[in-house]
Amino acid sequence: MKKLGTIIAVACVGVVFLLAGLTWAQSAPYTIGVVVDLTGRQSNLGIGNKRGLDIAIESINAAGGVNGRQLKAIVYDSESDTAKGVISTKRLIDVDKAVVLAGYSSSATSLSCIQTVETGKIPMFCSAPADKIWKPTKKWVFNVVPRQMEASIPILLKNLQDRSVKKIAYIYIDTAYGQTGKATFDEACKKMSITPAIVEKYAPGSTDAGPQITHIKAAGADGLLITGNVPDTAMIIKGAKELGFTGIIVSDYAIVGPEFIELAGKDGEGIVSTSLKTLVAPDLPENDPQKKVAMDLYTKYTKQFGAFSLYAGHTWDEAYMIAEALKKVDPKLDPSKDVDLVKIREQLRDNIEQIKNFVGQNGIFNYSPDNHNGLGPDCYVPVVIEGGQWKLYKAK
Repeated sequence: MKKLGTIIAVACVGVVFLLAGLTWAQSAPYTIGVVVDLTGRQSNLGIGNKRGLDIAIESINAAGGVNGRQLKAIVYDSESDTAKGVISTKRLIDVDKAVVLAGYSSSATSLSCIQTVETGKIPMFCSAPADKIWKPTKKWVFNVVPRQMEASIPILLKNLQDRSVKKIAYIYIDTAYGQTGKATFDEACKKMSITPAIVEKYAPGSTDAGPQITHIKAAGADGLLITGNVPDTAMIIKGAKELGFTGIIVSDYAIVGPEFIELAGKDGEGIVSTSLKTLVAPDLPENDPQKKVAMDLYTKYTKQFGAFSLYAGHTWDEAYMIAEALKKVDPKLDPSKDVDLVKIREQLRDNIEQIKNFVGQNGIFNYSPDNHNGLGPDCYVPVVIEGGQWKLYKAK
């Protein structure tokens, strides 16, 4: 009889664990809606974004998820097309019932989707640098990439000055990203008392910048700063060297990644840019407050995919801050119920806005009601291509 009682007790325990497992399996996940450029002109951004998001979500779910629920990403490829980005955003809000949106690789796609997001009343994280994304403050829109003013152009101007450049030329792509770069360049030059030798621009999709480079040479420039994307920046650098430009060339931070090294080849050697610290995680001092998280992502990414892409850091930050904010959402709210979904989105937005001292890949975040970027000056570091690899830049 005693043996029978033991068997019954064991069976009951088994049933309890089975039911618990079924409850876990049946709990609706928190859906993260993702729009990234997996194909098209800026696919190098979106591919890194997706990989970083996958690494983060896998780690969060392996640790138990959030509030007894798993995170689930539904990913759409905007194909570097703003109209497709808007269509996908609407679907994620209305059909897929996402609690939050993430990704948004490019400035143009991010900006085009803002009205849809504000009307849909759903928090959105963006992975693009244009400050118009979050300035002036939009209630539902957040960003994880520092502005060119905090993390790129002033650092690069100083780099040129420190390397004895006397006449600085600037060339930019005529897109939202490039136009923001131009405004930032103008502001930084004014603050640093720099008079540019010449400023040029080029259209998206250009295959030749010969006329602009000719003008830059004629202006006597001995240094060149480029704001462009990967393929066109490589084109300009190759064209400049072919036309005999011998000055020092530096580039705004959109080029940083393995794709540029491959495309630029030997012409990329010595090019200085800026990056989140994760790109050069092994070079960071042990007392750097970001060293631990940077090495974690760097190690996981390079083990799976080879050379690190800084765009993975953007969505890693988004995923972990989403998880952090979800922890403070009422756990009884069910994301599969429309009435609860509205409340989850509202609570999640409020919680994101209150995030303080979050150590991420892009820097240490401190959001507030009037700052939905949360990053301060010098959150990025100068990097240089040496021996076909990105390295932490060290003045010689």
